[in-house]
Amino acid sequence: MKRKWFKEKAAFVLIFILIVAGCGSGNSLETVTGGGNSAASKQRIELSMLSSWSTDTERGRALQAVVEKFNQENEDNITVKLDINADWPSLQQKVKTMIAAGQTPDLFNYNFNPNDLSRQESGELLDFNPYMDEEWKSRFTEQDLQAMTVDGQLTSIPFEKAGILFYYNKELFTQAGIESFPATWDEFFQACEQLKAAGITPISLMTSDDAWHTTNLFTYLAASIAGTSVFEPGQSLDTPEVTQAAQYLKQLFEYTTPDALGGNYSVSSNNFLIGNTAMIIDGPWLIGSISEEMIPSIGIAASPTFGDGKVQPGFTVTDAHTPWSAAKQTSQEKEEAVVQFLKFMTSEESSKTFTIDGRILLSMRLELNEDEVSEAGPILGQYIKTNSEAPESIVNIVRILKPAATSKLPSLLEGLILDKFTPEEFAKELEAANQ
Repeated sequence: MKRKWFKEKAAFVLIFILIVAGCGSGNSLETVTGGGNSAASKQRIELSMLSSWSTDTERGRALQAVVEKFNQENEDNITVKLDINADWPSLQQKVKTMIAAGQTPDLFNYNFNPNDLSRQESGELLDFNPYMDEEWKSRFTEQDLQAMTVDGQLTSIPFEKAGILFYYNKELFTQAGIESFPATWDEFFQACEQLKAAGITPISLMTSDDAWHTTNLFTYLAASIAGTSVFEPGQSLDTPEVTQAAQYLKQLFEYTTPDALGGNYSVSSNNFLIGNTAMIIDGPWLIGSISEEMIPSIGIAASPTFGDGKVQPGFTVTDAHTPWSAAKQTSQEKEEAVVQFLKFMTSEESSKTFTIDGRILLSMRLELNEDEVSEAGPILGQYIKTNSEAPESIVNIVRILKPAATSKLPSLLEGLILDKFTPEEFAKELEAANQ
């Protein structure tokens, strides 16, 4: 009996000693035993982030810098790991496959197309509405937030929406006697005539692949005629306004290079970069390809208008929204970590890193002072200023067409240029392919 009493007393004393020892070392009994909700007992949350932005690009290095800064500031509880696939179309297909398999990535970006809502309709994406407080909401325009809202759920955070602007060679303009970039389309056609008369090819265009430079021009023309809602989802493309835009586009092919017909992005952009053409319509990614010798000659301008109020002067065509989305999480802590990281990524400080170092034009509101604009460089500085002053915008038509219409577009453009289609027939064929 005494032996049992001594054993129980010894066990009690041992437990007491362990408690005192644990408290003396600065740990609670919960930490020692692994219980409770203390910070020390929580497991580190790891987020996988799929992106095509490889570190051999400016945007990739900017993304890596932002991720590393976040990881440093949250080293005790959150780690974001980059998973890079530089093949952008392949990455988007991979994400779709993962979503269909119920293995949605923690974080991923993609080209938003209102005619392809398979991601949003999967039920696998996180709805950010409960987390969209006034401070975070103020980083975006209401237009962009609405564009990303599907069936009442905000399953994508606006991020990249690169403005597509007019690059022009000021030296070639001067040679043709043109003092400034045209403000109206009448002036634009007159400038093309002056350039052509001076032996200078006015503009780079293309018809292959997604016909990027040509569809930029076509979108600018259509919006100038009908307003920025001309290509709203569900709206017919077989309209007098689209027909008129096709007519103007056909005329402008008289002012481009012979290799525009069948030419791809590389051919079209190279014609501008080596001085074969005086203008090109493209995004900020072209800047990195401009030679040091050519930089002083390059000007950036917003589009002409018809001066009839259908669009506001300075409006822009943009690339597709490239937002960030996230998987629904079974863990509340992981869900909150995703939101914490995306708030960090879309903050003022991170936005400056992406814009100045990564040369990315973003959806977030951003104000740069003169020193920061200067730091961006002479061309990007002009680009940021012109883009930030845009009063309204429209997404390039090729980014909102259905796949069948996108694949048929090159042949339709070539048919238009070669007189196989009238502008009216072009509009009808494009609408039929988009059904």
